[in-house]
Amino acid sequence: MTGSSPRRLRTASTGRPWRLVILLLFCLAAAVSANNNPVDSNNTAYEDGLARMNRGDDRGAIVQFQKTVSQQPQHLPARVALGAVRLKTGDPAGAEKDLRLALTLGGSNEQIFPLLGNALLAQRKYALLLDLIKRPTSPSTNVFEIGVLRGRAHYELGQYDAAELEFQQAATSGPARSEPLLGRALVAAAQNRFDEASTLVEEALRVAPRSAEVWFRKGEIFREHDDDSAALGAYDQALAIDPNALRVRLARAGVNLKRGERDAALADVEFVAQRNPRDLSAAFLRWQIYERAGDAGAKQALAEVSGKLSQYADETLVSEPLLLRIAALVHYARRDLVRADKYLGRYVELRANDTPMLALRGEVLLALGEAKAAAEVLAPLYRHNSDKLDVARSLGQAYLQLGRYGEAEAIFTHAQTLAPGSGALITNLALARLGLGKLDGAQTGLSDAIAAELGERGAQMLLSVLQFKAGEPARALATVESLAARDSHDHRVLNLLGVMRAANDDQSGARRAFAQAMELKPDYAPPAYNLARLEIAAGEVPAARARLEALLAHNPHTPSAMMALADIALAGGDREGAVKWLEQAVVAQADAIDAEAQLVALRLALGQDAQALASAERMVERHPENALAVETLAQAKAANHQTDRALRLFRDAARYASFDGAQLMRIATRQAELEDDVEARRTLLKALNSSASQEAGDALIRLEIKRGDYKAAGDRIAALRKDDVSNARADVMTGELEMQRGNAGDAIKAYRAAQSLAPSSVAALGLADAMLADGDTTSAVKMLERWTSEHADDQDALHALALLYQRMQRLPEAQALHERLIADAPDDAILLAGLARLYQLGGDQRARAVAQRAVAAAPDSPLSLDTLGWIMVTQGQVTEGLELLRNALTRDSNPLIRYHLAQALSELGRDAEARVELRKILKLGQPPALVSDVQRYYDALPAE
Repeated sequence: MTGSSPRRLRTASTGRPWRLVILLLFCLAAAVSANNNPVDSNNTAYEDGLARMNRGDDRGAIVQFQKTVSQQPQHLPARVALGAVRLKTGDPAGAEKDLRLALTLGGSNEQIFPLLGNALLAQRKYALLLDLIKRPTSPSTNVFEIGVLRGRAHYELGQYDAAELEFQQAATSGPARSEPLLGRALVAAAQNRFDEASTLVEEALRVAPRSAEVWFRKGEIFREHDDDSAALGAYDQALAIDPNALRVRLARAGVNLKRGERDAALADVEFVAQRNPRDLSAAFLRWQIYERAGDAGAKQALAEVSGKLSQYADETLVSEPLLLRIAALVHYARRDLVRADKYLGRYVELRANDTPMLALRGEVLLALGEAKAAAEVLAPLYRHNSDKLDVARSLGQAYLQLGRYGEAEAIFTHAQTLAPGSGALITNLALARLGLGKLDGAQTGLSDAIAAELGERGAQMLLSVLQFKAGEPARALATVESLAARDSHDHRVLNLLGVMRAANDDQSGARRAFAQAMELKPDYAPPAYNLARLEIAAGEVPAARARLEALLAHNPHTPSAMMALADIALAGGDREGAVKWLEQAVVAQADAIDAEAQLVALRLALGQDAQALASAERMVERHPENALAVETLAQAKAANHQTDRALRLFRDAARYASFDGAQLMRIATRQAELEDDVEARRTLLKALNSSASQEAGDALIRLEIKRGDYKAAGDRIAALRKDDVSNARADVMTGELEMQRGNAGDAIKAYRAAQSLAPSSVAALGLADAMLADGDTTSAVKMLERWTSEHADDQDALHALALLYQRMQRLPEAQALHERLIADAPDDAILLAGLARLYQLGGDQRARAVAQRAVAAAPDSPLSLDTLGWIMVTQGQVTEGLELLRNALTRDSNPLIRYHLAQALSELGRDAEARVELRKILKLGQPPALVSDVQRYYDALPAE
């Protein structure tokens, strides 16, 4: 058997004929049963509970009702009563549990639905309410209550048309009541129909002038219009009617907080908190009060809000504006920007006119590196709020990041009129002018306003970095070259010059720049480190090691040097030495995220999955919004088989990664490998705007081919052909598309065209695939032999050729190539497993030892497990081999693994079980060559 996990998006999307990978999902189910044996008892406790409830002793009533249902679990009246009193005492979750149980016991919908609906409403389970509490299909006494409940649920979910309909229908069964009028007022206000909302509230007041709820809603209307004095007056009226109306007190506290009336706001908040300690809104307002006053209790108050917020399910949070707003602000305060944006995005969908929250969302998107999305949010806001400095500043920064320098210049010019003399605004304006090529104007502004802080040199260095991050390395180099020509005595400029030259493949020029920087300032670590990295890349390992050790002698707390020494240790096969260097790097600098990420990756490679996961979790605790930390935790979660959590973390990492092309490509590759194609596509679309735009474009095409979206793939390929330089890439993509369509002949033509324009390993491998698919194995072998003779370092092509030799039974040649490849990659589990199989076929006693090396290198690899397991079976250790084969089959349902398993079972005399496994292969019918062998083996088994 041969097979592997994808090494890159190409193999994840287009697979090779000789690599058969079939996924098998196992579903585990558990049955839980319980015996409820009612115990006969009189109704004394139940009756006493009713009496206590009627006297207002709700706690005592709960005790008696609980006593009743503990003795008689099917006592329906006690269940309903218990649900009702729990709801009354502020325990809607407990009420829901009892009331839903009452329904299963045969309770009346008409009796239970109003209670259950209010319990669900109190828990903000709006979708569940609509699912469970249906409108009566025949005349019913609770038509009104259910209509109002369903209307409230639709309103909270932002389904305003449905809410309006429910309230109107409720009004027909209760025309003299205020609830439907208030509901319609809520809908009108949410749709910015404030005059209509005011009219409906006034009508409700005529119907119920002594209703605290109606006065509360009137206050809310005033509050929406920023008429705080009138809002406070309405709230006061409501509280005069019902001093215990907690929602009204919270609303009044919010207005007083806005007006700076701290003590009045805090008094209402504490009133609510004393009566309902679990109230999230009260905790939130307390935190806001402390935070604005700079009170020492703000941190503890924030922790309290976070704790209460964590009790809400995510589907509940995203359905209600109040909760969304709280969640967004809390996560923003904790600097968890991905979650903050998630809740902000949903909130502004429901409350599209909330200017402060829209501005905050733009700021968060900008911080996440989503400059385009930030501009889309902020631009319309700026048109109507150009006098708001925070909106102007954020929009200008978004345009600056997008390279829309003209628009950025206009906005920063206007922003300066709002905040004259702001150094940050002047710097941003200068960068915008630099981007437009207005060097004189930019330099003048910087020199006048912030010469001591940044100056021309800093601005141009910053611009160079911006250009490089935007995927313009040549332009970035030109910027720093022009600066170095005028200022050749600044070690920082020379170091940056070396970095940019290296990025533009000028290795000798980079070395000169780094050496000059070191001459100017010998104790400046970055150029020494950068020069050592170039030496490592060039194979000058002793020189690099000596330079790094000298650097550490002068700067013992330089984690980058320790990381480079870890790389050298790894290159020499010294994994434990690499671990020690990385551990030193982490100790040397607690925030050395790169070192810790590399350490986690190395521990995963060593099979220390639990230890790696613990380290990654600590990273994210310290750096919850760092893209590399989150990506590292995602990798560790995936290695520990927590796939769902890993996928969520990869999505978060893609958001945090800004436009780091290399990281976005890593994330997209892992998302595709984990079959999260939708998010992989989203990540790749983002990467199109990064320095990895070409790689991302190719990966997008391959992903669309994999998903079967041939039209989208074809359109992207056609767009690629418009650039003559990209024709070879377009031909490769065409070859992959035609292969997926089953057109091997057309694929061969495309790959040959690519090879004639720009020979590459990808095209050579693609051409081999196509020839094999066309049935021309001999041509595929000859082509790969020719290619590898000219490109002796092409490891992928050599491996492909080795597999072809094995397929053609040219075993000595296949074995020689495997041994050659393993000399360069001694821990490659795929190569080791392949060599072990070849040794087994040739009767070489080294087979088992090499297979054990493969398992040690990749303990979870089905290929490694199958290889070792089958070798053990053939060597007589059938029971031990069977365990390995079962382990392999749970990870990959490849027919060959199943065939090996069936043969092991037969060897143990378990022919009936063997037949079951063989029938599964025969039913699948693939691959044909294996199926025919399986059929012969099946027919040869003893009769049942």
